[in-house]
Amino acid sequence: MEFAMMHGNWPRYNPRAVCIAIVVVTLLRAAIPSPAQTGADVSRDQSSFSNDTWHVSVSPYLWMAGMNGSVGFRQYQVQVNQSFSDIFENLKFGVMGLTEVRRGQIGFLTDLMYIHLGNESAIPISGLPNALNVSTSLNTFTLTPYFGYRFFARKRGSIDVIAGGRYYHVGASISASTGGPRNLSVSASNDWADLVEGGRFTLNITPRVRTFFIGDVGALGSVMTWQIVGGVGLKWSKRWSTELGYRRLYFNRQTNNGFGLEETQEGLIVGATFRMR
Repeated sequence: MEFAMMHGNWPRYNPRAVCIAIVVVTLLRAAIPSPAQTGADVSRDQSSFSNDTWHVSVSPYLWMAGMNGSVGFRQYQVQVNQSFSDIFENLKFGVMGLTEVRRGQIGFLTDLMYIHLGNESAIPISGLPNALNVSTSLNTFTLTPYFGYRFFARKRGSIDVIAGGRYYHVGASISASTGGPRNLSVSASNDWADLVEGGRFTLNITPRVRTFFIGDVGALGSVMTWQIVGGVGLKWSKRWSTELGYRRLYFNRQTNNGFGLEETQEGLIVGATFRMR
């Protein structure tokens, strides 16, 4: 880094910003070894971009997420605000998993999630009187394939840019009851897809412990969607590791035929990874 001295008027600067910049640069220099420090490791990492073999991993996980948002179609709309324990009581079925296929700088990731919930308590927003006992059921299927390009790789970590799509299928129903003979039940389903892009970062703290972060943002079928995932992984053997993290997913879907779903899901993720090769 070069510094040039200027005669005359000195530019104004913020001392706090300068201190923060110095700390950030110091941490980056500590986290990313220089070529002189790594020696053969750097050349080996760089050559692996072209000479690497295929790597395949499968990561089933449990997302202990709470949910809050609104569900509506036609003139009916309700508010849902549930913790993970509330959702777990009404969970009928769920499948979650991430697969990754990689060779050198190129990788393909696929995240799949299916959740079937029933009898979730809801609060009327519009179209229903507050005196009614209201519940909702949700079936959600989410498939997110990514293409990843690794433009930075060292022994201490890596950085990937990712781009892909997120496909949703949502089936929702609203049931209202006063405890008498007159009940109301309406239902609808909707499918859409969004284009998303973002990045993935990993930092190897020790040979066995690493931290990771994934984030993306996009839109198309949704007004907007985004997610963040971060956590720590522990490697037990050449093939097995476990992960603990946090995930937050948001999307807002509104259609011309009256279907609307704005939802935020967030909570802890517990998973395991098996490396096939």
